Amino acid sequence: MNIGVKSTLGDIVTAYPGTVKVMNKYKIDYCCGGKDVLEDVLADLPGDSDAVVNELESTTQEQDNQVVVDWSQQSPSQIVDYILDNHHTFMKETLEELNMLMFRILKVHYKSDGESLLKIHKLFGTLKTELEEHLVKEEENLFPLIVEYEATKSDVTKQAILKFIADTEDEHDAAGDLFRALEEATDDFTAPEYACYSYKRTFELLDALEKDTFNHIHMENSILFPMI
Repeated sequence: MNIGVKSTLGDIVTAYPGTVKVMNKYKIDYCCGGKDVLEDVLADLPGDSDAVVNELESTTQEQDNQVVVDWSQQSPSQIVDYILDNHHTFMKETLEELNMLMFRILKVHYKSDGESLLKIHKLFGTLKTELEEHLVKEEENLFPLIVEYEATKSDVTKQAILKFIADTEDEHDAAGDLFRALEEATDDFTAPEYACYSYKRTFELLDALEKDTFNHIHMENSILFPMI
């Protein structure tokens, strides 16, 4: 068995990134809840917990035949570069496209779906503002400090980083709450049968943004930050 029920969710995903798809399926919070122990999480899930463990285990066995990056063995600066080049770039591009689509579908479908779309539009607006501010704080403050600390090991720099980490983790929690509210408002990002392309595209992008953001948070909370 590769999966130990006494392991934390963050450790499981770090060792076996492919388990993310199973955790997403069962709405197991491996990002903000990365310090939670699998056994405790399973106890709170409805249904057959053994089936969940078996699915997780099956995913790890698939990975045994693949080459994956062990991010826990990379340097902090390498992780920072990966987050910037991948998660930050994806988030910026996706938020920009979603911003355009949100207004479009609100205007076109207002008469039929106005109440629900107004709620979704408002939630997205709050999420977009918070995520954009979060990106700037990481790029201008937190990440340069982490790169500096890797080179100097300065205690002063470390203390500054730890303060930023505390604030950053709070922002991660807030983003998770907003995504869960969007899940509820969109029926798990399921567009109506009559939805046009833009409507469907909006919900698909929201779903993709959530999944990528959760991976982003996991890399920081469970891998990068513990290195400091």
